[in-house]
Amino acid sequence: MDLVLETPGTRLGKRKDMLKISVPNRDYVELPFREIESIIVGNGVQITSQALKILSSYAVNIVYTSLGNPYGIYTPFANNGTVFTRRQQLLAYEDWRGLHLGTKFVYATIENKRRLLMYFAKNRKKTDPKKHRKLRFAADFIKEMLENLEKFSKTIHKGEKIHHRRRELMGIEGRATAIYFREFGSLMPKKYKTFKRSRRPPKDPVNSLLSLGYTVLLGHVTTAIASAGLELYGGFLHSDRSGKPSLALDLLEEFRQPVIDRFIARLFQKAQVQEDDFENSIHGYRLKDEKKSFFYKELKKEIVGGDLSQELFGAEPNIKKDEKAVKLNFKKQMIKQSRKLANFLIGATSSYEPFIMNW
Repeated sequence: MDLVLETPGTRLGKRKDMLKISVPNRDYVELPFREIESIIVGNGVQITSQALKILSSYAVNIVYTSLGNPYGIYTPFANNGTVFTRRQQLLAYEDWRGLHLGTKFVYATIENKRRLLMYFAKNRKKTDPKKHRKLRFAADFIKEMLENLEKFSKTIHKGEKIHHRRRELMGIEGRATAIYFREFGSLMPKKYKTFKRSRRPPKDPVNSLLSLGYTVLLGHVTTAIASAGLELYGGFLHSDRSGKPSLALDLLEEFRQPVIDRFIARLFQKAQVQEDDFENSIHGYRLKDEKKSFFYKELKKEIVGGDLSQELFGAEPNIKKDEKAVKLNFKKQMIKQSRKLANFLIGATSSYEPFIMNW
């Protein structure tokens, strides 16, 4: 079990052989220490020394975050598995596992792009047949990039490493991204249409919100990676550079379209953000501070599937009758994928399967 505790004033203590979790103005919960795999805590959450000692004996990692961004991790001496996992992660860069992972990350980002375009096409089959055909055509074109990736995989020779073939992988991904973004940008209302990804600076409101959303999402991915005992800066698809969290950027590729792109499209299509919510300067378009609180709140609901409690406390998410019975909690999915990645690296599984959204 992975615990996410973010309510200020929450206290974790020891009661006999149980972890006691007390949240202000709510009933406390007790959990067996042996069932806890990791704990993610936010600002204002306290852990007693007695609880910390027992958690250490069970090799539980504790990740400390502020506003969703991790700033530290407590790794117990008993957690020998973390040392082994990180050692294998670094060794994997120099053998077949690194190239395997790089290929899987590229597959995930291309396939999720294709599926999101198909999702948008399906919703426009009756209302806008012309747009429906254009989206389907773009999705088919992206499918060709997947076929190119499959051909690439068959050309990999024994002993080749990720840095030998990274440029080819990034080239396939780059062509798919160009096709995808041209159609994604065309889905926006007329005054927001954009046909090219721009980052520094973001040259329009759509690019501005995409960059902001990816930054928030990267914080959650980083937390998930830390909770799995992986080395944040030891990536595979993204190259090494001082201060660059390359493994987080690798895993981020699996969640850009399922979480951020679909969310941003909905904000613009439902006019939940307006032109005057942005300011434009030499630094590009930026969402005004007074609108950011709305953006962060809605994005958080998107990431956790509508359940803002996230703490074993409170009522179930309020899901309307016309909505799906179950909403996907992407925060938990990121933790799950991080554990899959760790298991592959230590040899517990023979292959790594990335997250693909089931639209």
